Amino acid sequence: MANTDRVNGFRLYGKYNDNMIVPCYKAAGTTVTNDMFVGDCVIMAGSADAATGNPSVTVATAGDGNAIYGVVTQVDVQPSNLERAAWIDGADAGTVKVCIDPHATYIAQADEALAVTSVGLNVNMVQTAAGSRVTGASGQEVDATTATTNTFQFKFIGFPNRADNEINATNNKVLVILNQSQLVADTGAAGL
Repeated sequence: MANTDRVNGFRLYGKYNDNMIVPCYKAAGTTVTNDMFVGDCVIMAGSADAATGNPSVTVATAGDGNAIYGVVTQVDVQPSNLERAAWIDGADAGTVKVCIDPHATYIAQADEALAVTSVGLNVNMVQTAAGSRVTGASGQEVDATTATTNTFQFKFIGFPNRADNEINATNNKVLVILNQSQLVADTGAAGL
């Protein structure tokens, strides 16, 4: 059975510490490219919300050497936009919940087939599409380009054992952990 091509960004699969999901502030932007979705990898923006003190976050940049703060797990209700339960318009400010656990495991779709022989190697995030304002799905995936390079964003640790996930096939779902975290002061681990 072929894998369904359903890009959803990065979804929390397992976490080490329940206290590691924190409220963060998404500042108002100027364009659609500033939209934020559940499943988006984010980085700290170097400021905080003046009213709450919550740290500001922006969508992470894909690629080697770009550390990640965490992954958006929830968008707080915006009373003026109740239909937006899984995303925030780029022009709006809002609060998102972010998993910042450096030991959390995420499930995401690979942009191409990832093979069992690549487990243990490092991978990056890639923005393959804009997030969907209809479904609220993030447009981020795992880049199937693997390396031992310690500066890649994630470590590929395996596959979820599911009937709808064909291993070694296009659009397979994979499990990853952060390799480059803004919260851990190290250079990341080399791939195996």
